[in-house]
Amino acid sequence: MQSLGLKRLAPKIAKHPRRIAFLLLAITVLSTVLLVAKTKFTGDITENLRNNSETYRSFQLLEKQFHPFSQDESLLIRSADLSKPETYQKFQDFLLDLQFASQVQAAFSIFSLPDIPNVAQGEGMVVDKQEPSNPAFFLTTTNQLHRPAKERLTTLRQSIPLADKMLSEDLTATIVMLMLSPAEPDQPIGLTPKNQDEIRSLAAPYSDAFTISFIGIPEIQRTIRTTLNKDQKTLTIASTLLCILIAWSIFRSWRGALICSVPPIIGVIWYLGFLAIFGIPIDFLTSVVPTMVIVIAFADGVHLYMSIQRKRTEDHNTASAISYGIATTGPACFLASLTTALAFVGIGLGGAETMHRLSVTGAVGIMLAFLSVLFVLPTLAHFLLDQDKEAKALAPRILNKPGRPAVWLASRHRGAVLIFSVILSGFLIAIHIALPASFRVTDYLSEDVPIRQNEIFVEQKMGGSGQLYAILADPDGKSGLSQSDREDFTAILTSLNKQLTKPIQAEPIVQMMRYLDGTALPKDNIMLSRFISHNGLSYLIPIPLGTMLAAEQISSYTDGLLAQLEADGLSGKVKLAGLSLLTAKETPKLISDLRTGLISAVLIVILSIMIIMRSVRVGLAFMLPNLIPILTVEAYFWVIDKPLSMTAVIALTIAFGIAVDNSIHLLNQYRLAQSTHQDILPNDAMAHAIWAITPAFLATTLLLVAGLSMTQLSGLPSVVLFGQLVITALFVALLADLYILPSFLLALERKSK
Repeated sequence: MQSLGLKRLAPKIAKHPRRIAFLLLAITVLSTVLLVAKTKFTGDITENLRNNSETYRSFQLLEKQFHPFSQDESLLIRSADLSKPETYQKFQDFLLDLQFASQVQAAFSIFSLPDIPNVAQGEGMVVDKQEPSNPAFFLTTTNQLHRPAKERLTTLRQSIPLADKMLSEDLTATIVMLMLSPAEPDQPIGLTPKNQDEIRSLAAPYSDAFTISFIGIPEIQRTIRTTLNKDQKTLTIASTLLCILIAWSIFRSWRGALICSVPPIIGVIWYLGFLAIFGIPIDFLTSVVPTMVIVIAFADGVHLYMSIQRKRTEDHNTASAISYGIATTGPACFLASLTTALAFVGIGLGGAETMHRLSVTGAVGIMLAFLSVLFVLPTLAHFLLDQDKEAKALAPRILNKPGRPAVWLASRHRGAVLIFSVILSGFLIAIHIALPASFRVTDYLSEDVPIRQNEIFVEQKMGGSGQLYAILADPDGKSGLSQSDREDFTAILTSLNKQLTKPIQAEPIVQMMRYLDGTALPKDNIMLSRFISHNGLSYLIPIPLGTMLAAEQISSYTDGLLAQLEADGLSGKVKLAGLSLLTAKETPKLISDLRTGLISAVLIVILSIMIIMRSVRVGLAFMLPNLIPILTVEAYFWVIDKPLSMTAVIALTIAFGIAVDNSIHLLNQYRLAQSTHQDILPNDAMAHAIWAITPAFLATTLLLVAGLSMTQLSGLPSVVLFGQLVITALFVALLADLYILPSFLLALERKSK
């Protein structure tokens, strides 16, 4: 393998450790300061799903023409009995207090539902349009104030549209929607922890009457984000310490443990500093990059460290050993990092706009990992290994044992290995083609978290807190509901009710729209914007939807609504929109785009290896051994009969990165053996490479498995699954590179001879 210029650079790195150490320290300190001060996290799921699809355009129309519903917050109010006079009054007082809460622009509750003339009295619809008037709210009208609270609430549920979706039948729970002021620039959307605490403090005086809980998609996102941050603070530290401990036991040297463990940490710090400098926020996709940085830096670091130690056993000169290690192993580290960076570029070709940021930041992160190994590890080795006068044994002999069957298979049963690999790959590729992709928010919530329990409760009692809306354009294109408009809307609602899980009474809804359309309200009225567009030419019907549903369930439900409209001759008259629908439609597409991008990445990496190595055969030899770890992770989902999730796709990316890294280091040792011994036979050169590389493969796998095992303590099921998948991928990559790749390389080498 060519030196790629590192042969000239190696002596300079080895001879000037103090200058390099000072520069590295300055860069690391600056990166630390930047990441502490300027690191941004974004939980805005709509930004990650931005594209040019019909679903996203409908979502934009909803947010611009009506109200930014995705920024609303929801409160669940629970009580033994909301109709008790004391509780009823305290709930009213709390709603008044909410008007003065920071960031809250308005609170939409059962007290905000309008009094619709003639509907509550059961007199049917009124044909003549009312004169514009100020709106009256049902629960505070003169007709209702003299009634007992229980009778008022019961009548409200029975007669006013949407009341049964906001108030439970047993009168023990209700939902309050908080409409927030627009967020300041560079500020996260939604309530801040400080604002949430303020609302909780406003509710504290009424705790004897009712309790409040934040629910809905924003709270789900906050719960996930909070748990992730907690995990990163605790599990990352624990996994790092465990990796150092395992490295210490493997290398039997605390110096070796530090030398291999510090570069991955430094690489992550540089990556986060890079994001901070350019103001790039961390989202749910780019959050995978630090893990990739650690995986690649650990793997390459172990290979470089063992190369240095092997040389030190020969001449006991640390500087020359460092120079030798960089010159011989550095090119493989560079090529592994370059191909993995190109893999991220390939992922960005998948099609979704949100993947472009992952593409750029992933490529930069991987190259920063390489730089941390190239400069940090040799510098640490200079200062620490110089004090260790004798080079200790590289690793326990037990780490060499898996190399024996690898040599045996490659030299004596190559054909059987090739046939088995082709058959296995064919089976796994068939699974890849057939395996569907899906998304379910429950994948990210443990069973016992309050938000999950509350969402299940709301779905059972009131239909759910998910955001789904039917947009009805004014049939005649003129502001105001004419008689023909009302007839069209009645037909549309009647059609929708055939498929709705919780049907909506058509006549009261049309009457409410007619009433609201006739009130003297400004076009920018925030309450009116929940039902009528700013231009007065579209109307909105909220449709209850559970947040616990899988993406395919939501898609099937909404597709059924549209199919029913088409069957009734009403095609094109209704648009369905909302954050829940956007997530359900676009997240599976994003997963599919990531899978497509990953396949593109594989092809780009194979092509790059062909070009760099100037050998088509080497590229072909790499193909199946590097695909098998990816396809095996997918096969796991097929075995347990579950669709592919976002967590799995991220695990696939990491599996590919580590598989390519191992493959390149094996190829490097194979080429080194051939160049060092001119007359060596291919079988002997491969045996030499396997014996040289096996301890590093095993050490790297054990270190990473130890670190990833801490994910099993996470509070998020998705993180637990992620750890299991990557651990599985690491072992499969180890098996593929030890027991399959050598046979492919030798088979193609033999053909070339």
